[in-house]
Amino acid sequence: MASSHADLIIRIHGIAGARVACRVMASVPFTLLSPSNAAMSLGAGWFGAVVDQVRQEFPNADFKAILDCRGRVSGALAAIETGLNGVIVEPDTPSQFDRLSDLGAQSNCHVALDLPKDSSIYEMGDDVLPDHELDRRLRQHLTD
Repeated sequence: MASSHADLIIRIHGIAGARVACRVMASVPFTLLSPSNAAMSLGAGWFGAVVDQVRQEFPNADFKAILDCRGRVSGALAAIETGLNGVIVEPDTPSQFDRLSDLGAQSNCHVALDLPKDSSIYEMGDDVLPDHELDRRLRQHLTD
């Protein structure tokens, strides 16, 4: 796999998508991104558990994990405590963002207002497709 995929952001919807990403990407660095507004709908604990599980199953996988906390700022606090690499937030005030950023920095968790503008998110589709199709599509995406 080309090193140009090292900045690939893969949005997953569950453990199946996370497993496919880790299996297909192997040791090539990438980022796992939670579903949109996942802190509000699924919780930081859920995403943290998914990340922990695939880190155990795929110890050579090299990925960062970002939780989308838009809609629930308190989810960012839980994500920071969980040890995730990043969170996306919609703070109520600039000072709230500053406080979250300070807390995140203490735990090596990047706090952002949005995804990087130059990122292209690969939508895993693990909420609708079978595993073998997920593998095939991600492999094809990497060769395109």
